[in-house]
Amino acid sequence: MKNLNNTYKKKDIIFSRGISHEGYSFFKYFLKKNTDIKSFLDIGCGNGILKKLIDNKSNYLGVDANAGIYKKKKSNDIKYFKNAQKTEDYLKNLNKKYECVMLMDVLEHTDSFLKLFKIALNKSSKYVVVGLPNEDYIIARLRFLFGKGILTHGLEMINTKPGHKHQWFIQYKVALPLIENFANKNKFKLSEKFFYINQPSNFFKRIIYKLAIILIPKTIMMNNFCLIFKKN
Repeated sequence: MKNLNNTYKKKDIIFSRGISHEGYSFFKYFLKKNTDIKSFLDIGCGNGILKKLIDNKSNYLGVDANAGIYKKKKSNDIKYFKNAQKTEDYLKNLNKKYECVMLMDVLEHTDSFLKLFKIALNKSSKYVVVGLPNEDYIIARLRFLFGKGILTHGLEMINTKPGHKHQWFIQYKVALPLIENFANKNKFKLSEKFFYINQPSNFFKRIIYKLAIILIPKTIMMNNFCLIFKKN
């Protein structure tokens, strides 16, 4: 993945300069404010990219179903399972809590949406960090108007492995109260939000892009968003 650190933050918005990794960026800025966390559970860890940001002295465990989205990472700290159910069974039987549990671009791939979030809340002693796509952002809307499909939802997903397809169409204004209310019932509260906006890598295109979106709300412009929950 290119340009992992080619981002900057203004208030609650993370801007990229070209293609980056939004989950990595969300977690990077979260850790800058929370330097005392010593144990991490990364659910849906993929190739373990978030582990790059964690101190080697900290306790890290990554788990994922083998959806074939990423090349498997060979590490004693990462466990892959045959399918999503096997992953959930392992997590439920895991007799340990972690200070921070991460769910980056995971819930939209699950059949029940909130079940894995519930597991994350149960396994956390302090924080749960959730990253999700904003699938009705302005570029996606324009693509659809001009006859393009909705990425990860269309017929193009036929014959891909089950984990590739998004099971839910994520809209920020719908997802936020749903997840927040569920967290509140499980003794967690929303403590912070981040929004991610991907910009062109070319300087001049980036200037034009910024001028074009200056009056458009961030909830429409953002590609992804991150919700950080803290235990009461």
